[in-house]
Amino acid sequence: MEPSLSNATGYCVIILGSLFFIILMNSITYIQNKYSGHNSRKVEEFVNASRNVNFGLMLSGIVSNWTWSLTLLMSAVKGYQLGASGGYMYAIGGAIQVSIFSFLASLIKARCQSLTTFVELGYFRFGVAGHLSFLWVGFVCNAIVSACILLGGSAVFNSITGINVYACLYLIPFGCACYISFGGLRATFISDATHTCIILVFIITFVIKVYFSNEFVGTPQKMWDALQSLPPVDGNYKGSYLTFNSQDTAVFSVISLITGFGLTICDQSYFARAVASDKKHTSKSYFFAALCWFCIPFAMGMIGVAARALSIFPGFPSLSAEEVNEGLPAVAAIEFVMGKGGAAMMLVMIFFSVTSSFSGELIATSTLISFDMYKRYYNPKATPQEVVKVAKVGVFVWAIFSSSLASIFYGPAKISMGWLFNFLGVGTASGCFPIVLSITYKNLNKAGAVGGSVGGMILGLIAWLCMCKGYLGEINVVNLSDQWVSFTGNVTSLVMGGVISLTCSWIWPANFDFESIRNRTTLYDNKNTVEIEPEQQLEQQSEKSAEDVKTEKDNTKIEVEPETDTSTSDLESKSSFEIEQKYLNRQYKKYCGLVLLMAFVLAIVIPVPLCSSPYVFSPKFLLGFMIIILLWLFFSFSFVIVLPVIEARRGIWRIFKKLVLHKS
Repeated sequence: MEPSLSNATGYCVIILGSLFFIILMNSITYIQNKYSGHNSRKVEEFVNASRNVNFGLMLSGIVSNWTWSLTLLMSAVKGYQLGASGGYMYAIGGAIQVSIFSFLASLIKARCQSLTTFVELGYFRFGVAGHLSFLWVGFVCNAIVSACILLGGSAVFNSITGINVYACLYLIPFGCACYISFGGLRATFISDATHTCIILVFIITFVIKVYFSNEFVGTPQKMWDALQSLPPVDGNYKGSYLTFNSQDTAVFSVISLITGFGLTICDQSYFARAVASDKKHTSKSYFFAALCWFCIPFAMGMIGVAARALSIFPGFPSLSAEEVNEGLPAVAAIEFVMGKGGAAMMLVMIFFSVTSSFSGELIATSTLISFDMYKRYYNPKATPQEVVKVAKVGVFVWAIFSSSLASIFYGPAKISMGWLFNFLGVGTASGCFPIVLSITYKNLNKAGAVGGSVGGMILGLIAWLCMCKGYLGEINVVNLSDQWVSFTGNVTSLVMGGVISLTCSWIWPANFDFESIRNRTTLYDNKNTVEIEPEQQLEQQSEKSAEDVKTEKDNTKIEVEPETDTSTSDLESKSSFEIEQKYLNRQYKKYCGLVLLMAFVLAIVIPVPLCSSPYVFSPKFLLGFMIIILLWLFFSFSFVIVLPVIEARRGIWRIFKKLVLHKS
């Protein structure tokens, strides 16, 4: 593709956009620190957002964190390659995995409420060996995800503006690091809401313009006619782009599911959101976030289908295989239909997507660096203030590392975003069973946790390489991204991670007592006690506003006075704890059922009849298909954007009175 905008435009979007968010986030952080009970200089606020983020803001953060450049670009690539089923199958591969956290989050709150990272859980249950194996899995996942995010974004910037890819790979992460290092996780959530608003508005605009309002394929009938005139798709029923009956789609759906498991379970940024959320809303946040997110790749997949239809018109850019793997079909379609204005919108949308999702990776990995490396091994006596300082430095360390890794992938290795997507499950899926079982299964032992997470990864890599050599005859970069080669590595990594974990645990059951780690944390670790240390209680108390403290006292009924009857206080505390545990256990069971129902509907009830039947969409069916997508997008907008503002209205008004009206 030839750039349609100037180099200067690309640099301006990156530099001015970064400056805008640096000023915005630091202003919000300053106001928050001064006029609310939240102080980003405190470790609990910086890393965990004081563990009390409300439903709307949490939902927005989860959707934004999962809407990275790969989501927007690769779903369109699959629509371009496979047809209407491509974006849908990509969406299933992410939504189900995110929804699984809706019941895992309840168990995290019930069984290990003071943890900050899933890697800590590896240490408290399995010692140093378990800790290091989980730490390795976490860093591998975050490294691949970070590189994917940056490679996808830089490819779009380069194709639209001709900007130097290496400059893009370093400038965007540096800008993210600047505003994240000041505001911490809560600043990330606020940034997420802003980013997601723009992304959803632009996607709605793209869908309306491409399918209902352009001179080329601006009606479902014209789109249908254009797609029917294309050469047939190998493996699709009647070679059509408007069918779910596709052999390649079936293979891709498995790869997508396994990749989604690896990314979601092994990515510390998802665990961090479970930790940061309010106990009352954590399960609900993940479940509705999955539903809201689903329509984003679903819609972008249909933009990829439109790119195929538009390819029959003179002037549409001819995309090479490399450009397709870099995620450019959606860019080409929007630019062709909407001109330079569309190209500019696409540029801004990808910038917002990259910065939003990458900021989550920065917080996640800086937490691993500060908690699970610095505090655990280098300076066990580090104070919370020292841990915060290391976390802030870790933000910049990871930004530099990610930029360098992505540069190596782009340059010497010639590895694209699409290649990394196919490899993701091979490198990450082995940790899924060990990590989930460490939260849910008392009999998981050290051999199962370590062997499953590390051994499964090794076996997955061996199967991946052997399949490449045996099936294609030669191991090289291109062959390693073949769908059957990727399928073999992905499945082996996930399955063997589970087999090793469960087999070892059945032979030597651990019978672990979750109560022993309920209040343990690396920050104040004392394995001889179960209760939170007094210093942690004081710090957590200082980070809450007066209103939050009052609410918490009202809810828990724990209020120690000099004259308080200790036995009565203990009884009330015990009663409050039992009520809380019962609530979290009910949420766990409730959302287990809801997740199974959602998975059954989205993965079986809807696609199986379409995939198994010899059916090609009619123009009217295509119209209904696109109307459903549009309605779903508006539904997501109301939840992700409108709801957080409604929930925060009292706090916003309180701060407004203090700032503008000078009233307390």
